[in-house]
Amino acid sequence: MPPRNGDYIPTLAIRPSEMNGLEYLPGLSKDKMVPIILLAPWASSRSLEKALERVEKAFPRRRFFLDIDRDYAPTNLDSPAQMQWLELRNPSNQFAAWRDFLVDYPLVMPCLQLEEQTKEDISRQIENTQRQEREFCLRIELQRMPQNLNAAIEALVDIGTADFTVVIEGGWVRDPLMMYTQADGLISGVLANLDGRVPIAVSCTSAPKTFQDITGVEETPFSNHDLLDQIRRNTNREIVIYGDWGSTRPREDGFGRTPLPRIDYPTDDAWYIARNRDEGWDYQRAAQSIVNSPAWDGSLGIWGEEMIQVTTVNPEFAIDTPPKNVAARVNIHLHRQALYGSDISGIDLDEDWVD
Repeated sequence: MPPRNGDYIPTLAIRPSEMNGLEYLPGLSKDKMVPIILLAPWASSRSLEKALERVEKAFPRRRFFLDIDRDYAPTNLDSPAQMQWLELRNPSNQFAAWRDFLVDYPLVMPCLQLEEQTKEDISRQIENTQRQEREFCLRIELQRMPQNLNAAIEALVDIGTADFTVVIEGGWVRDPLMMYTQADGLISGVLANLDGRVPIAVSCTSAPKTFQDITGVEETPFSNHDLLDQIRRNTNREIVIYGDWGSTRPREDGFGRTPLPRIDYPTDDAWYIARNRDEGWDYQRAAQSIVNSPAWDGSLGIWGEEMIQVTTVNPEFAIDTPPKNVAARVNIHLHRQALYGSDISGIDLDEDWVD
């Protein structure tokens, strides 16, 4: 069954922080989301299959969309996993390597691959996916706008199916409202030819790229929900769904310096960031500042909040590295967005998290 209004479509790279944050979510919030996972090799593994094993561990027995992570850059062509990833990008024979790779993963709903594809090629991709009784996704990256998008829409219209989802992906933006014009133009333009039952998700991220100006506890709002509200007011589409990047950003080239200790705490429409270079805050002091701030809930009953709470006492058993901070942030953000609009303080999650 395709996603519905009220569901959540987060885009997640296969990186430790995202996978840990996803893994430790309660089942209640996992059941409200259909993530898009961006495929790239897992850590230093020699097989690309290890990446999907990590996803299965984090999101067991649930369906998810899968696309190729085009922001990933191979660094070692002697690595079998990296070579395998490159092979999946080969567009020959309607992306045969991509299709063959997915055969053994029945819970995967593939994203159509449009690079160098004709209308006929795209039609065959769709037919092959339908023969396997899978749903699929047309993911439109605005920063890599496919030149053959019209051909893809024509193929979808000709086949006459509604068993797929369209995701309009804005990537990183300074303000989500900046992508309204493009998203609305697509929905009222070429996408208007699609069956009205086809879900359309709108996704982007404005997660900060730098934290140097933050001293103390500062609020960083994000306007993804405002963007979605604007789009819903101006369309007659039946299903328009919220998406984001789970409080992260696409991969970027280069290596920065190790950041100062920092604790991030998501609320429904903002991230609260605790950091203080002038006073030399460590993770414990940053966590204490978050817990003592008006933004702190403390009753969500989820792993990410528990990690911050324990850090106020002993960071050695909780957050003592940047990846652990990000994992806790992702965990809280995904939970809040999956259950957005509900009173989630103190609810019975009916399961215990395992450290």
